[in-house]
Amino acid sequence: MARPEISNWGRWGLDDELGMLNLMTPESILAAVRLVKKGILYNLAVPLEKDGPQYAHFHKTWCVTHFTKDPTPGAFNVADDVVTMEAHSGTHMDALGHFWQDGQMWNGRSEDHVTSYGLTWGAVHNVRGFVTRGVMLDLARHRGVRHLGLGEVMTVEDMEACARAQGVEIRAGDVLLLRTGWYTLFREDRDLWSQGQPGPDVSCTAWLKAKDVIALGGDNAGVESSVYQTRTRLTPRLHVTTLRDLGVYLFEHLDLEALARDRVYEFLFVAAPLRLMRATGAGFSPLALV
Repeated sequence: MARPEISNWGRWGLDDELGMLNLMTPESILAAVRLVKKGILYNLAVPLEKDGPQYAHFHKTWCVTHFTKDPTPGAFNVADDVVTMEAHSGTHMDALGHFWQDGQMWNGRSEDHVTSYGLTWGAVHNVRGFVTRGVMLDLARHRGVRHLGLGEVMTVEDMEACARAQGVEIRAGDVLLLRTGWYTLFREDRDLWSQGQPGPDVSCTAWLKAKDVIALGGDNAGVESSVYQTRTRLTPRLHVTTLRDLGVYLFEHLDLEALARDRVYEFLFVAAPLRLMRATGAGFSPLALV
């Protein structure tokens, strides 16, 4: 059972599968759209390719192109692709049913909803999309470093101080994106990148609930702080307290470098996952517009 101080179970009824997406309303969408003043667009997705960022134990992403080349004068030709990939490869979002604990999923539903044919509770196809205010906290710049350290924890105090320094306020219904600088290591030091990542930990769960954010995203493989070599299934996981307890979605493998370069900290955030039926997560291309 989720602890009341870090739980949103029953907040929108026990049949709810949307979680914090319930805070996205027509009024909040219209308010977010009004953030666009310059008409500048940033694509926050990383390249989706064989050697693109993903957990080392995942199957590679393969794209094979098949085509026709009819030399007959006037004949048209066509090329198409076959893609094989993990649903959690590259830039993607985690559905609420992706993680669970003690036999219970989001809103207290039984783990019996997890089957080899997919999820029958909290699957990604329930998510129509996100059109909301986005906030990016550049923790690396705030610390004065190129990137945070392996396993380094971003505390609530760190995030609050960074928000104050940037002059942004985290509001109910926001998508909160955290830049650790870890993505810069993917090309520069693959060995270090593959060992884990910096990020927040479970200690920020009550803060996330109080802030009422819809989703939490990061420029790394798992959003939360982790050192793979020391992690076990008994290690407290922010994935559990966000997805299962709060109904907060997680976005992973974001490219926040252009936002950081231009010091863009508030924007319209627009994204929709692939509508994979009964899936635990799906790829998407999140956009920031200012």
